[in-house]
Amino acid sequence: MALAAGEVSRLRTTVASLRLAVLQFMADPQWLVPSMIAPVIFGLVSFELFRGAGPYFLTYAILGAGMMSMWGQTLYGSGWATGQDRVFGTLEPTIQSPSPYLYVVLGRILWNIVIGLVGGGIVYGVVVVAAGGPPALPNPALFVVLFLFVMVTLASVGVLFAAAYVYTRYAGFIQNIGEFAFYVGTGCMFPVILLPFWTNPIALLFPPTWALDALRYVSIPGYTGFGWGWQVDLVGAVVSTAVYAGIAGGIFHRVERHVLEVGNLSEY
Repeated sequence: MALAAGEVSRLRTTVASLRLAVLQFMADPQWLVPSMIAPVIFGLVSFELFRGAGPYFLTYAILGAGMMSMWGQTLYGSGWATGQDRVFGTLEPTIQSPSPYLYVVLGRILWNIVIGLVGGGIVYGVVVVAAGGPPALPNPALFVVLFLFVMVTLASVGVLFAAAYVYTRYAGFIQNIGEFAFYVGTGCMFPVILLPFWTNPIALLFPPTWALDALRYVSIPGYTGFGWGWQVDLVGAVVSTAVYAGIAGGIFHRVERHVLEVGNLSEY
């Protein structure tokens, strides 16, 4: 009975956090620029630069700009997921609440996923209209499934970042420095295999690298990627996502214990 009550409490916490994130977005929709407007511009520029480069250039343009929208929202949204509590002075009281703080952050991350998907959909629609037709996809159903799974991997990175940001007051600095580094390093803008070989092991530390490589395998015939096929990519993405989620949960648990013992996070 207690277990069921705990699950209901966590669900209510996540839903309430999600609702609050929606209201905050509506009150101050500054994220429209990085998540929807800028990616559309990049998508149109990519389309014009590579127009006629082959039957699948449109897929490259859509994936690059769409991932830019979703990754940007994840990176900045995850930083603000804990940063807003620090700014508003509600971090310690929220962590001291009966529900684990992880579920508060989870609600905010879920809203980032929704906005990222909306941004990706807008990019897709604008580029398709500009091209006069949709891209050629050998397996549309599998493409959609993997596309949604990419969002799950991005969310896992977002949750881990949100947990790590509790320990620093330089979240904004890290976001601004790391935004384009992550665009390039995880293969959002173009395949990682085009980068120097020494960067590949670093890129594989991030779940989206695996998921994006699998997505390109199923959407672009002849794509070789890392050379081991989309099935291995999928396994790597699942394992790394689980590791990220586990680490994030451990960090949040440690933070909660610290706040309950000391009463504040003033030293961070």
